[in-house]
Amino acid sequence: MMDPILNVIKSHMGTGLVTVLFVLSLFYVAVTEKDRAKRLFFLYVPVFILAFFLCPVSYRIYGRISESVTYYRLLWLIPVTPVIAYAAVCVCSGLKGFKQNLCIAGVAVLIATSGRLMYNDVYMVRAANMYHMPQYVVDICDEIHIEGREVMALVPTEFWQFIRQYDPCVKIPYGRQYLMNVYQEPDDLRDAMNAEVRDPHEIGLLATHRGVHYIVVPQNERFETAPYGYEYYKTIDGYVMYKNIYLSLEVWGQTA
Repeated sequence: MMDPILNVIKSHMGTGLVTVLFVLSLFYVAVTEKDRAKRLFFLYVPVFILAFFLCPVSYRIYGRISESVTYYRLLWLIPVTPVIAYAAVCVCSGLKGFKQNLCIAGVAVLIATSGRLMYNDVYMVRAANMYHMPQYVVDICDEIHIEGREVMALVPTEFWQFIRQYDPCVKIPYGRQYLMNVYQEPDDLRDAMNAEVRDPHEIGLLATHRGVHYIVVPQNERFETAPYGYEYYKTIDGYVMYKNIYLSLEVWGQTA
């Protein structure tokens, strides 16, 4: 049971330097700090939360209440930054003159070099608008948005983590949970879309059955023929959109 917990720590500790600084800071506070209130906040609380996080029972309970894959969020409760900052200030305050300046500079360099550049992450893209998300997501969501209604859209992987942030009225039949390995039960529509040879007829039937109003694919992956029950709608920002011809009355609020 400890392996998943330790894997969470390993995958979120970056280069490990912050973890080392945190442990050293805890040790420093434990040895030198005499004030009860400060020991409570900078020592006892962090140690208690860390012990709770490392407890297999906590992991099991959390997995039943929520999703085990998000267990890492409990790490955010540990006041790592305040503890390191407090210990660093105490150490530097105990020095004078050049030694103090050198200590401050050393701590600053350690902290500055303790992590990895977040902008190198595959999901980080240069901001193209005020929403700080890809412009194609904004444009396509704006195109299919209907005020006061939910619209189901089958979209590529690169849309998954942004759609729910930009427009909660745009739903997807499957998506972000597969990136996080949360739900791995069979999904016929997902498998049909990811097949080496896609069958437009099968995909159209499955998508209609799931209530999908739009199918969006990259332009270089467009279907040779539109999925069954769908017609070409338009191309936006390099993505081809197909609109369901059977669900249109239900979605657009028209009357027969």
